Amino acid sequence: MITSIEQWVAFLQRSDTLLGVPMCAVGFMMAIAGWRLWKAAVVATFGIIGGVVGVLVAGSHGNSLMYCIVGAVLLGAASLPPANYSIAVLGGLISAAIAHTTLSAAHMSALPTWIAVGLVFVACTALSFIYLRPVIAIITAFEGAVLLISGVIVFVSDMPSLWGFFRSISVSYGLFLPFLLIVPTVAGSLLQMADARQRDSGMVSR
Repeated sequence: MITSIEQWVAFLQRSDTLLGVPMCAVGFMMAIAGWRLWKAAVVATFGIIGGVVGVLVAGSHGNSLMYCIVGAVLLGAASLPPANYSIAVLGGLISAAIAHTTLSAAHMSALPTWIAVGLVFVACTALSFIYLRPVIAIITAFEGAVLLISGVIVFVSDMPSLWGFFRSISVSYGLFLPFLLIVPTVAGSLLQMADARQRDSGMVSR
């Protein structure tokens, strides 16, 4: 079961090249038009989170698949009503995860780290609820970027020389992978916001 970025990359490296086609297609669609599909995307995201949590809870007790399915169904169902609150919580969770990763990399001790992560979660959840539309655009564009880059990794891993270059530059420059995700996330967010404004103006003109 995949529960880390390293395991995800290893899975992509072992995957058939054809898997990269739907990943890139869905990722591109999510990046540029995710705000139109955001409710389904939120449910799917919480389902994935629930599945990972289920595997972690199962630990070494076995029945990981059952825990994964139960966690995915429960958390996915819990995110359905109302969707506005779910996307706000998701914004808080993503921000908290980024904060935890950053503070852990800075070797901060456990207690201050978790206090800071909790404060980030509360603050960013509140801000996400206030600025709902930009948050929807950013989150769906980020998810699209993850799928798009994952699809590219599938293709690149089938080319030994190019894969070796990709691995070496990823290890040598820690900001390389975040940069690859930031670029389509920012571009997709801007395109989505422009699309949403254009639709709003069209509805007003009618």
